[in-house]
Amino acid sequence: MKRISLLLMMAVAVAMSTFAQQNISGQPCVVRLASGDSIITDMMMGGLSPRFENGEIVWRVGFDTEPRHLDIKNVESVEFLTIEESMASAREALIKFYKAMDGDHWYNNTNWCSDKPINEWYGVTTLNRPYVWDLSLAENNLKGEMPDNGVLFGMGPFIGLYLLQNDISGSIPSDLLRNVQIQDLGLSTNQLTGELPSALVDYPYLHRLQASDNKLTGEIPAGVARLMDKKHNLYLSGNDFSGKVPEAVINHPRFHLMWNDIVPQGGHLTLPDIPGYRLDVTDLDGNTFNTTDIYKNNEYTLIFNYETASGEYTDKLKKFYETYKNKGFEVLGMNPSDTEDVNDYLHANNISWLNLDSKSFMNEIGAYYLYLNFVNLVDKNGNIVFTSLMDETGKMEDKWGSSTRDQQLFDVLEDRFGKVDFTPYTSTDYSRDGEVMTLQTATVGNGVDIVFMGDAFVDKDMEPGGRYEQRMRDAMEQFFAYEPYTSLRNRFNVYAVKVVSPNAEMYEGAHQAITSDAQAFEYAKKIPTLIPNRPLRVNLIYNSYNAGRSITYMYGDQSYLALLMNGVNRVLNHECGGHGIGRLTDEYVENKGSTAPQEMKDYYERMWTEYGRGANIDMHSDVTQTRWARFAADSRYASEGLGAYEGSGLYSFGIYRPTKNSMMRYNDMPFNAPSREAIYKYVMQESEGPGWEYDYETFVEFDAKGREEFAAGHSVQQARSKDTPEQDKELQTLPPVMKQGTWQDAMKNPTKLSH
Repeated sequence: MKRISLLLMMAVAVAMSTFAQQNISGQPCVVRLASGDSIITDMMMGGLSPRFENGEIVWRVGFDTEPRHLDIKNVESVEFLTIEESMASAREALIKFYKAMDGDHWYNNTNWCSDKPINEWYGVTTLNRPYVWDLSLAENNLKGEMPDNGVLFGMGPFIGLYLLQNDISGSIPSDLLRNVQIQDLGLSTNQLTGELPSALVDYPYLHRLQASDNKLTGEIPAGVARLMDKKHNLYLSGNDFSGKVPEAVINHPRFHLMWNDIVPQGGHLTLPDIPGYRLDVTDLDGNTFNTTDIYKNNEYTLIFNYETASGEYTDKLKKFYETYKNKGFEVLGMNPSDTEDVNDYLHANNISWLNLDSKSFMNEIGAYYLYLNFVNLVDKNGNIVFTSLMDETGKMEDKWGSSTRDQQLFDVLEDRFGKVDFTPYTSTDYSRDGEVMTLQTATVGNGVDIVFMGDAFVDKDMEPGGRYEQRMRDAMEQFFAYEPYTSLRNRFNVYAVKVVSPNAEMYEGAHQAITSDAQAFEYAKKIPTLIPNRPLRVNLIYNSYNAGRSITYMYGDQSYLALLMNGVNRVLNHECGGHGIGRLTDEYVENKGSTAPQEMKDYYERMWTEYGRGANIDMHSDVTQTRWARFAADSRYASEGLGAYEGSGLYSFGIYRPTKNSMMRYNDMPFNAPSREAIYKYVMQESEGPGWEYDYETFVEFDAKGREEFAAGHSVQQARSKDTPEQDKELQTLPPVMKQGTWQDAMKNPTKLSH
């Protein structure tokens, strides 16, 4: 028997050598087991080799030079698939996958089920192999249970599967356990149930697992600890795992950096001590220190990401810090924005806590963490005693910023340090109230007027060249930061009016100057050079540490009043440039899972046909029928990824947007092509007068910088989506309020502003 086994092993080895000498970049082989199951791998990439151990043949997956191997025993046969067999199997499997995942309703299903080579099907990469090498269908509206019964197996020994942010249900298919070559598995933000197979995480080549924000249960496999060696390699939070966190995970040297990707679950996991970040970091002045030393020198230290926090929160925390800093309370604040912008923010808001250079933090834990909403309170021993990422049971909170738990921090601090007095500063000098500043005069065309003013700024902010004037100039620069406004800037007249408020704060008991739209328009009327019989466009900038979702009031004469509740940032471009002038519709979803009722679809259609509002949404799932069909068919706009993406106009289903993301969705991308076109039309019509006529080719030529700007942002977001799981982000804006009549009518019948 041994001799037969040896001869068999030698014969197979010779056969494998013969295959390897052929001009084939990769050849799959199927290892069939005596149990009737089978495993698929790649002859070259899989490092599959036979060896004789303890009287039997063992097939090893993994090269001898690698630290991890998978030994397969009880092998009945090894079958090498021909190129033709592999190609036919992969095509058949992909078609089955398409049908099972509701492929007809995918956002992008280009070439699927066609006669074209499968590497031309959207999301399929073959890398010159006769099978699927990588399948990337993240955020593509996949629905249903992921197929098993050989479908994934039939695609071949793929190394990458990216299905993040879809609506996939059911358990993790056993087919995945048959592919021992899997390296990168992206399943985050779906509806997957059942357990995470421990065998899967033990496979030798798996180096990244994204399974967060599903409904997985059972225990966390100990094998995930090996995926913690590098950042961006393990995401498990937001499921409902139970039992204990494996010791291998807790004892891993990177646990203090990665616990928030593992521990926050559904509240049924036994919680270990959670360590605060133990890092060598640099502050904005260039001083380097270790966070552990800060913990030891204070009773409590708060690690706080104020880029994602509301202005009210920062303002309130500042008051706590000023009260407690001599009682053993320190704050380590950070913000991923440019250092110059952060320093301006700190100076403008008189923030004196210890501010970290986010780059030094990012080098240790990755940029992904800098966009999480987190406040972690750490005691002298270096353990977290409060975090906004989960409650006391370990139940996960919303990590993207809409958590209400972060407000509970103040109760915790008062319990430890005592009450805080919130009596606000009150203005006494109103002499500069109503002063007008001309920030820019149009040099081309007839001019388009826009007005900036502020609220919750007090008398001491009003000195010439002081804080108020600087914020108004900052607001103007932000307004022109994105195309097409950058290229249209010379067509605008820009004004600012000083508004002195009683108090700077926005919390209960404080008072502001502008409480109705009529009061805002009254201040704007103080500008003597406004062009008569034109829309009145007012941008109201709230003191940069105030709170709430921004909103725009839109009037029948194309006037608008935008309330910028968190100061000067990209929300200004969304509200003023998008809603106010471009008459664009929100592309975000207000309630996940909602379907647009017919009356809302009819409303949006009426807004478009009667008022020209909403060039960036449509009711058609076929991109050739949308308002942006011309752009989608124009090869010059190919880099924008134009399509019909379901989820827009506040609803998850029934309304479509042109691009995955844009300024009108999450405010972190430039305006997309149909939005830029709408803005261009309205500005040019007013600037040039009634004789101006739109020409598509003239716009396309003008829009060269717009295409370049959007393509650059689109490329960055595509690259980031493979490294980090995308999530629905905190909504910083509210849907616009449509008002009948003109701004003059509003003066007669004021509307109380909603803060």
